[in-house]
Amino acid sequence: MNKPLCLALVALIGLSACSAERVSLFPSYKLKVIQGNELDPRAVVSLQAGMSRDQVQLLLGTPLLRDAFHADRWDYTFNTSRNGIIKDRSNLTVYFENDVLVRAEGDAIQKSIETLQAEQKAAQTAQ
Repeated sequence: MNKPLCLALVALIGLSACSAERVSLFPSYKLKVIQGNELDPRAVVSLQAGMSRDQVQLLLGTPLLRDAFHADRWDYTFNTSRNGIIKDRSNLTVYFENDVLVRAEGDAIQKSIETLQAEQKAAQTAQ
């Protein structure tokens, strides 16, 4: 047998011994996947009942989901995952009645408040 063919066979056998689990541990295989709408914390906190749909869309952007069966509900979701494992998830749902914002709910509101408080503390300690 010639030498390149033997080396190729040895490499192939060696690679076949690697399991998919071990291969997934290499950093080059961990892709960061970002999906959805990343919401500005200041925009989320400034949501108020009585705003029109256009005002909400200008503030938050186009919603990720506009359900045909729930026309008065918009869903904003944001996910960050690595290698199929979700690292960060944030959800915001806004409800309208007669094209006017009635309420907003989801964990994005609390996360936005915490982010703004952390920024305030950092600004105060920097002074």
